[in-house]
Amino acid sequence: MPWIIITTDDLNDARVADLVTALREEALGVGQTDPAPRIIQTVVDEVRRCIAFCPNTPLDADAAKVPAGLKDMVVQKIVRTMKKRLLMALTDDESSDESLYQKRLEKLTVCEWPVDKPDTPIAIAPVVNPASTPAITPKDRQATRASMDGF
Repeated sequence: MPWIIITTDDLNDARVADLVTALREEALGVGQTDPAPRIIQTVVDEVRRCIAFCPNTPLDADAAKVPAGLKDMVVQKIVRTMKKRLLMALTDDESSDESLYQKRLEKLTVCEWPVDKPDTPIAIAPVVNPASTPAITPKDRQATRASMDGF
């Protein structure tokens, strides 16, 4: 499966559109814009950071993309985060989903959750060992009659 960009349409597909609209438009300060794009990117960044811990799974070059297989997990986290912004209580199912989300993030960081390869992976630079630095060690000093001549 390809990596995808999460949009507000994905949020509307996951939840009632009226709820998503309220989460996006309620309690905005003067001049404040829709918080959804920023919240979406915050959650996407969190998931991508966890994926980055696994050296065998490169990230997609587009920083807005996540694996399609993680779409539901990411969308549900975004909705929960938006609800918290409005101080809305999470349902029991949402609380369970949050626990599952945290466990999946832990599995992603230790390469125990499968992740699809991206269409446009970021090239990973090979690890280069730094050049060895010479070790300077002093000579052993031994006090002998010849070296102590004059004392």
